Amino acid sequence: MDFLNNLYKDIFQLSPQPMWIYDIDTLRFLEVNEAAIRHYGYSREDFLSMTIKEIRPEDTIPKFELAMENVHRYKERFTNKRYKHLKKNGDIISVEIKSNLFESDGRSVELIIATDITSQLQYEQAAKRLEETLFLSENRFKALVQAGSDLTSVIDMDGKYKFLSESCISLLKIYPEKMIGKTAYDYVHPEDRERVIEQMNSLLEVERIHIKPFRFLNGDNEWRWLTTTARNMLGDPAILGIVTNSTDITELINKNEELRLSNDRYKLMLKAADEAICDWDIENDIANWSVGFNEIFGYNMDVYNNTLWSDNIFPEDKEQALKELNDAVKNPETEVLHSEYRFFKANREVAIIHYRGIFLRDKDGNAIRAIGSYRDITAYKETISRVQRQAMQLQEIAWTQSHKIRDSLAKIIGLADLLKNEDFTTDAQKEILTFLNESATELDKGIRNIVSITYTLDKS
Repeated sequence: MDFLNNLYKDIFQLSPQPMWIYDIDTLRFLEVNEAAIRHYGYSREDFLSMTIKEIRPEDTIPKFELAMENVHRYKERFTNKRYKHLKKNGDIISVEIKSNLFESDGRSVELIIATDITSQLQYEQAAKRLEETLFLSENRFKALVQAGSDLTSVIDMDGKYKFLSESCISLLKIYPEKMIGKTAYDYVHPEDRERVIEQMNSLLEVERIHIKPFRFLNGDNEWRWLTTTARNMLGDPAILGIVTNSTDITELINKNEELRLSNDRYKLMLKAADEAICDWDIENDIANWSVGFNEIFGYNMDVYNNTLWSDNIFPEDKEQALKELNDAVKNPETEVLHSEYRFFKANREVAIIHYRGIFLRDKDGNAIRAIGSYRDITAYKETISRVQRQAMQLQEIAWTQSHKIRDSLAKIIGLADLLKNEDFTTDAQKEILTFLNESATELDKGIRNIVSITYTLDKS
């Protein structure tokens, strides 16, 4: 059947757009051009053995059947609609269909021109998604800026406010609208102002800066500590200013100050107690030494030495000290270790130290950390030694003197008893001798008490 004369047949075949003719009653392809063959991947024989229903994805068949009912019912001559088509390789494409219905040899046929708009639709969908993303991003940005805990602002190069987020109210007790046009630097503490201005001016050379903590006067006339990040966006037509993001760190500054004072007090306490502290990470064998090792023992803490302690134990005490520590580490029952040994100071003077280690263990009893204190007890030991020497000297003196004096007293007591029994002694003399005997006896008792106390002192 000749549906097209020669002229139109040439146009049909040479068209860059996929085109075909099909019977609206049988839905079978009657003619197809080269562009359709190339684009859809079916051969001419494939097309002519198929119906147009077979180039529709399964889920679009109901829509296609409805469209065909309209073609039969209303005999629409010209249409322009969008459909999904199925290529031979399984790809689904979006096409815009232009059609023209006409009669040929007593049958109704339809000429179809198909334009692949898949890329166009993908672009439109991508553009729509991008627009939606930008819209959501803009709204999200506004929400973050307005509801965030940080203060976002825009200032010009002179420091005048052009915009402030609503967080200005909660953060600084200031309403944003009252700050517009005012200079931010006027609210910076005089001692910090020059530094802040100098850093902000550096934005002429760099894009982004971070300003270290500075004080800012809030609406309650209180100084708050802020830290700020600023970015030069003067060249952005949507901003035309410097965007700053500020965080209130007043509580952190106060806590750090409290911690510093606490650390200072702690250092003074350690220094007064002649103690140095070591935090030993046993798992990784890393030792952190406190300043006491410098202040008490004279070691340079700027040069890290993981074996500072073990390297400087007095040679004759080293084996025993290390054994005590290793035994304590391995024994799951050991919570606290006390040990004494000699230790070299940085100037090689020998100090006697008392070590007290507290062990932290895991659930299996393995030691994972130890906090040890090292106290210089040299002076204490010397004092104890001196007292012991004095006690021994005192005992020796007491024993020596008591024996000599008691010998003399014994003689006096014996002579007094002897004289009382002589016939030539008068009653008055006997009474005197009795008093002398009693006094000598009391003195002997006192000397024996002194000896007893001296013995007790030696035992303690």
